Amino acid sequence: MLMGTYEHKVDSKGRTVLPAKFRQELGQCVVATIGIDQCVSIYPMNHWSRVLEKLQELPFSKSKSRGLMRVMLASAHELPIDNAGRILIPQLLRDHANLQSDALFVGVSDHIELWDKQLWDEYSLQVMEALPAIAEEIEGF
Repeated sequence: MLMGTYEHKVDSKGRTVLPAKFRQELGQCVVATIGIDQCVSIYPMNHWSRVLEKLQELPFSKSKSRGLMRVMLASAHELPIDNAGRILIPQLLRDHANLQSDALFVGVSDHIELWDKQLWDEYSLQVMEALPAIAEEIEGF
């Protein structure tokens, strides 16, 4: 399971080092795509195949399904992990997540999200303030 938060840098070329804690589970190559929120979602190959299966089950006749499928797949990139544990985040994904220099890797069970640190701080503060109400609305928690 991928969990925890790790602060890293993204260099001017878009390279970043994956947290050592995640590397064993990620393997030699990952798939990165736009995140639902303003982040980059990074999947181990075996988890990406599950995402593909779910996308293929969506009704293509529905415009929202088509839109989700098109955007997720059009922005998906296979990224090899180099010997230094680095990946190169494509410009399209850096732009989507507004990735600057300071970034955070956030483990979210089956994938990692890469956030601009400032955006993460703003997002997590909003969620933390609403946490009691969120927990109240989620059944089974």
